[in-house]
Amino acid sequence: MNPLHRVARWAVNRKLGNLRWEDPGRLAGGVRPGRSFLYIHVPFCESICPFCMFNAHKLDRRSTQVQDYFAALKQELLMYEAAGFDFGAAYVGGGTPALVHEELAEFLEFVRERFDLAEISVEANPRISNAAVQSFQAVGIDRLSVGVQSFDDGMLERLGRLEAYGTGAEIRERVNRLLGRFRIVNVDFIFNLPGHDPEVLARDLEIAVSDGIDQLTTYPLMEAQQNRHYVDRQGRISYDLEARLYKQVILPALREHYTPVSSWCFSRKDKPEIDMLDEYVVDYFDYVGIGTGSMSLHDGRVSVNAYTLPLYQRLISRGELPVVLESAPLARRDYMLYYLMMALFGRRVNCKQFEDIFGVSLRRALWPECAALRAMGLVYAHGDHIYTNERGMYVFLMILREFFTHVNRFRSLAREASRKLEKQHLPEPQLAFEPVAGALD
Repeated sequence: MNPLHRVARWAVNRKLGNLRWEDPGRLAGGVRPGRSFLYIHVPFCESICPFCMFNAHKLDRRSTQVQDYFAALKQELLMYEAAGFDFGAAYVGGGTPALVHEELAEFLEFVRERFDLAEISVEANPRISNAAVQSFQAVGIDRLSVGVQSFDDGMLERLGRLEAYGTGAEIRERVNRLLGRFRIVNVDFIFNLPGHDPEVLARDLEIAVSDGIDQLTTYPLMEAQQNRHYVDRQGRISYDLEARLYKQVILPALREHYTPVSSWCFSRKDKPEIDMLDEYVVDYFDYVGIGTGSMSLHDGRVSVNAYTLPLYQRLISRGELPVVLESAPLARRDYMLYYLMMALFGRRVNCKQFEDIFGVSLRRALWPECAALRAMGLVYAHGDHIYTNERGMYVFLMILREFFTHVNRFRSLAREASRKLEKQHLPEPQLAFEPVAGALD
């Protein structure tokens, strides 16, 4: 691990490791003016990918599992609406949201009736059905993000996806049929599996570029408690390999035809309307996650929802927010550092916006960090903005990788908190759909 990796890991662990956790229930302490971002978690999957870090549950169509879950989602959304929250855009993640496209489309209509959403992004797997595509078109989905991971059959088999989603050639054909049916079709690729062959990654990107995919997201393998057994079987993660793959394969392959909109997301240069990306935390200062295991950051507090479906639904049925883990407020300077980190992961920080939010100039508030970034040759200034160069892009990819790795520890804490609450024998949920007024009072 090179010195920059060590610094990134140390800095993230130092800040996130010092978060203090409190009893949930303090989100009612004042709603920030303006609009927040809404994350909607749909946890259902046909099978769980071995490298997945997220909260996923196997779909059971024989029960009322899906109907009960979306009824609870509506209740939770209404709680936030009653508390005065306003949402300007939404991202639907999972899980595999397209598996339950009918219920999801109906729920998104429910959201649109209450909030003026500028854009909606939804995740899908490579076997998304034509019925799901039509449902999403009808409800006005702007961006479809397809978890391809690779077009290489050997890599797909290694990822446990060959049998589930077909060969690379079949996946490529399906993705090409999606182009033009949404404003943006994004394709996700994973890189830096132990021993990842640079030629395989280069071929994947060459195919995507030649096919004219609207947007490509190339994210590194991240280790978490949920996927540790898979990672251990694959071998040791090499961050030196990660750096080589990023600098010598990804950037050269995409430089001519794609513009980086974050450290790991690239949009076609000839389609300037492609302005959405996976990491909503880049463009929105506050965000609220609804659904099981969702995370939120609001007014400086981090919170995590109940991790199991039964507990999530039981808390909702009692008229309570399903939060099982909530932090004390971030220190003001830490909040500024979070803003700077996310903005530079998204390749640019708006200095005027920073001053509008915090009431102090960026260079005055965070002068040691700004000076260090310039001294290391990671950023450059242009007008009211500071941008990362290609060297800085990789540094902030490292920082975000470490950030998300540490965030997965919060999920582990939320699982533990959920288990403790489940032992308290909460009453079975009664999911009659009625708005819950004043749930956050």
